[in-house]
Amino acid sequence: MNSGKTKFMAFNHNKGITIKTNSGTQIEEVPDFKYLGAWMKSSEKDVKIRKAAAWRACNGMAKIWKSSLSARFKQRLFTATVESVLLYGCEAWTVTSKLAKELDGCYTRLLRAMRNVHWKQHMTNKELYGDLPKLSDKIRERRTRFAGHCYRSKTEPVSKLVRWIPKHGKRNQVRPALTYVDILKQDLHLKLLT
Repeated sequence: MNSGKTKFMAFNHNKGITIKTNSGTQIEEVPDFKYLGAWMKSSEKDVKIRKAAAWRACNGMAKIWKSSLSARFKQRLFTATVESVLLYGCEAWTVTSKLAKELDGCYTRLLRAMRNVHWKQHMTNKELYGDLPKLSDKIRERRTRFAGHCYRSKTEPVSKLVRWIPKHGKRNQVRPALTYVDILKQDLHLKLLT
């Protein structure tokens, strides 16, 4: 292990933690880090970066959106490029209702850009979306599918993580922050996930 490049991030601990290598070198603690293109600490930060990347991808294809290609082909291209950039890593996001609205709004604006529909043209979202589901529904479907894959992997530690409920500490009495397991419960309409 390269102790100069290795960093760690602690969850659910109030006091400082020190980790040392076998040679005695202390490893640096960081508040957040990027792993496989996604930021670990906050879904909000990751969503913000994903939205910016999706807009870059969408704007980079402006000539295609304005071309005379068929609407069906443009939609398939949009789904394969812009939408996939926006939804990268969404299975691990903890999406609040506010964040879901923000994502749905961004997706609607991206669709308008792809279809060359100005907001003054008064096209309804139903007409704009056509047969496409809302982005928050796609995220919910991906998250539950991913959780199902993880749950069925009984020999892997990830199976227990999907059902993890902390046994230590206390959650705040004033509206505690949603956890990934809380979001899965909402997605599956469950009161208790065991």
